[in-house]
Amino acid sequence: MHTKKLVTLLLVAWTIGSVFAAPSFGSKAVLDSFSSWQRAASSLDSPGALYRPTFRAGLKQDSRIDVLAFEKKTKSGTAAKYSSMLITGSYKNRLKAFTVMEKYANTKWAARRVADPKQRIVSKPKLKINQDASKIRATIYANCAVVEPKPEISSQENTRCSKRDVKRFGGLLVMRTAADTSIVIESRGLSYRELVGIARGLKQISVD
Repeated sequence: MHTKKLVTLLLVAWTIGSVFAAPSFGSKAVLDSFSSWQRAASSLDSPGALYRPTFRAGLKQDSRIDVLAFEKKTKSGTAAKYSSMLITGSYKNRLKAFTVMEKYANTKWAARRVADPKQRIVSKPKLKINQDASKIRATIYANCAVVEPKPEISSQENTRCSKRDVKRFGGLLVMRTAADTSIVIESRGLSYRELVGIARGLKQISVD
């Protein structure tokens, strides 16, 4: 696993874990990874909670599917399942990238946006997610509120972002699906339309 990605996972877990109480079933935190979304879904204690991207804007998966979770205790002889999971997968090429982070919202804490002073809301569209019957509300941000040439040290409070800024500065899409899964998609080099396309193409994974 890339060091930067691990730090991001732990930072997000620490942030959201500080808001909601940890599970009370005597579990321990684990960090695991799988070769596919299907394998990751099969490891979870919440069937149907996970979605996989079917539209990937021409990008290839460049990481394993990471699961930061609590391992739920089971009866002797029964395989343990992960609960309160936080799952991520990344896709990229030389110029573009996106990461999908998912969390089943009914298991103690949810994947949510970590406030960033560079981000501004671009739009709040209603999206139809693949096979879901109803549309859901998403919030899309762009990282445009920066002061050049040193964007790392300051931001402009009154800056407004446009849809074009999603590609120029990077974007973030946040939503909760009909299955009550919180999803955060972070993009670099992708257009607003591509970012929305990734969200619309998410497909709920069925586990036998």
